[in-house]
Amino acid sequence: MHTPPHLRRALIVPMAALALAGAVPAPPTPARAAAGDDAVDSTWLGLGYNQDPLFRGSGDGSPGNDEWPGTEFGKLTERTDYISPGLVRIMVNRPWFNPSGTVGSYDWDTPQMKNVFRILAHYKEQGTNVVTGMWGLNDRAFYTSPEAATLQADLVRTFRAKGYTNVVRYNGINEPNNAKGLKYADWVTATANLRTAFGRAGLSADLIGGPDTAEAGIAAQEGDLGLQSVPVEAAGTEQNLVWKKAGLTGFSARFYRTPDADGVHWTFQASKNGTQWTDVDLQQTPPVKTNATTAWYRVDVSPRAFPGGSKYLRLTMPPRPGIERAVSAVTLFTGGGATTDPMNDLTRTDSHSAGWTYPGGSSTDDWWLQSALDREVAQSEAHFYVHEVDLGSPPDYPEGTLTEAVRQLKAASDGGSVILGETGMKAPGDDPDKDYSFTGEYAHGVRMADLAVQEARAGVDGAMAWCLDGYDEDVQCGMWDHFQPLSPATLRPWFYTWSLLCRYLPPGTRMYAPPQPAGVRVLKAKLPGTKGWTFVLVNRTTTAARVSITAPTGRIDLDKYVYSPDNAPTDPATGFPKPAEHLSATFDDGKELSVGPNAVAVFTTTV
Repeated sequence: MHTPPHLRRALIVPMAALALAGAVPAPPTPARAAAGDDAVDSTWLGLGYNQDPLFRGSGDGSPGNDEWPGTEFGKLTERTDYISPGLVRIMVNRPWFNPSGTVGSYDWDTPQMKNVFRILAHYKEQGTNVVTGMWGLNDRAFYTSPEAATLQADLVRTFRAKGYTNVVRYNGINEPNNAKGLKYADWVTATANLRTAFGRAGLSADLIGGPDTAEAGIAAQEGDLGLQSVPVEAAGTEQNLVWKKAGLTGFSARFYRTPDADGVHWTFQASKNGTQWTDVDLQQTPPVKTNATTAWYRVDVSPRAFPGGSKYLRLTMPPRPGIERAVSAVTLFTGGGATTDPMNDLTRTDSHSAGWTYPGGSSTDDWWLQSALDREVAQSEAHFYVHEVDLGSPPDYPEGTLTEAVRQLKAASDGGSVILGETGMKAPGDDPDKDYSFTGEYAHGVRMADLAVQEARAGVDGAMAWCLDGYDEDVQCGMWDHFQPLSPATLRPWFYTWSLLCRYLPPGTRMYAPPQPAGVRVLKAKLPGTKGWTFVLVNRTTTAARVSITAPTGRIDLDKYVYSPDNAPTDPATGFPKPAEHLSATFDDGKELSVGPNAVAVFTTTV
């Protein structure tokens, strides 16, 4: 939904925006939790994955140019039916349907498009919603042209004409902010063109999501999408901000800087009239390194004393070549209380000096937040990867990082849903060769379960893993590799945990984030309707853990699935997980559940 900025605060984006009215039923309404409990503010749309729809087995043609054989398609869908994803992302390549390169001249009967349609039809039959977009629109001149929008609208209109109403979101091109030479203004232009083209094609503009940006770097600033930064190229000149608030008695502010951890690189001054300024004596915390491969350092600042009668507060970033600095949430205190500026939009008496990047300005780097503020799309969507393989230890930052990012996005859009179109682990060192061999390790099953629990606790409404079965012969990132036979032996370990979480955290689930012991992730989930409960424990420590869970369950029967180094029961014919045990219990007054070291335990109501 696109709304002029002066009206954007008056409208509410529907929380069930993924489902098109009259086409796809909205997820079941989850049970609401009482105020003050540990309920997560989300409308859960499910976990899923990214899928290459092409058949990659041996054949007379090049890989990807053959249609799915019936036997192989049956094996594929047996697996995806078991996983039961809530959301699947399927990207389309332009040459699959537009080999001529002429907009308006299409071939919908290519082997590639036959495969796409066959998979979409199966997901429609299964009730699975699909997010899509297009690879390869990287030429700026074409991407921002009306012809590119027409091409994309024609693709989505064809999906609709063929009855694939389960295609509920179109996100445009993949990661427009990542090495494509595009600016936010280019994406805005392309998105405006899409709205126009969708309207001509009889498609709802609410189908358009995004911005589909790469957001792994937000871990460096702990999820604050709205901070205002003085980047390296502007760091050699002085930069200023001024706020005005009658009756100022104090303030607090959070800063980030990189690459150094030492030195003071900012000053604050107070004023009664905006012309005569008094330096404020500051106290600040020692620098704290954030969790990312390129870390920033966090410093919290407050005054030891504040000049009485002040009405203005000025922040000065003095020249410091080579050092990027950013100011995050600022809180102004008065006798009447506190006003917090989580997205840096307090009323200013002076415009920003030219060197800042910030939401709301022409130089914004925060596409995700800015697109929500501008109501460019009906649903916020981006990509978030974790650097655990590089860090060498289990990171706690996904939950905190995403909690802050989701909070800002939902505040900006008055509650619009937030999904992750891609999620998972970055290849080591952002390796240009994309060595995903770590996906074959036992530990990756624990890593991915850990990530899913942190994302669900953070308030994300859905997340799709990268990836189902690989996208390239040399990038074997999936739960299995589509160049190998579809036998149980080819399933990678993380299929075990990700399939369980997709399956037993279905759309419409109500998430809860209870307290967690150190090194243990805990999620409790009320399933939609009368389906019962799921409890997930992920233990990142080397000793067994017991966690007390309290929930209004009454007596319920549960299957316990275990993923541990010495116990992960499977059906030998399929490789699918089997329960390790069954139990009957009530959680109304609390009950302890156990999980082994470096292991995952999923307890779910017996079907």
